[in-house]
Amino acid sequence: MLGVPSAPAATIAALFAAGFVLVGVCAFAERRRLLALRGIESVVAIAVIASLVSAPLLGWRFVKDLRYTTSLDAYDRANAGPIQAYLPGYLVARAQSTIPPGGTWATRTGRVSNSIASAAFSPLVLVTLFPRVSADPSAAGWILTLGALPGSVAPVSRTYLLRPAVSALPAARLGKAAR
Repeated sequence: MLGVPSAPAATIAALFAAGFVLVGVCAFAERRRLLALRGIESVVAIAVIASLVSAPLLGWRFVKDLRYTTSLDAYDRANAGPIQAYLPGYLVARAQSTIPPGGTWATRTGRVSNSIASAAFSPLVLVTLFPRVSADPSAAGWILTLGALPGSVAPVSRTYLLRPAVSALPAARLGKAAR
């Protein structure tokens, strides 16, 4: 996964081994109770024991991931998702000042060579324009497109170029729906 710190296999193996030892010691100390369990109680006990083996690894990952994410600066926090999806975080930033608060919007992607970028376009717009509300293209007041013309989605009275095409990324456009 992009942007998530990785761990060497030796660290993972050591943490699982620590989990096995920890669970083994606890199970040995409670062996009389564990041996007395029958039916569904024994199945639940086995499931709990098996899941506790990963507790040291999960705790370590949680702390490591938290250290990583809290060390990000404001730009990285705001743009990590779009950048990982090969979209610049500022791609539709101009739409914030154009679409009024309370305005509705819809998105559409056209010919985008990268399927990850294509799939991430709508979530990027959602995060950028929040708290404005998304709507069906036939009811939206504004149409944001990537690699398509807003007029191909719904009738528009005016079109704005948000970002020109750059390299493999097509142009991002905004259209005011003609209502």
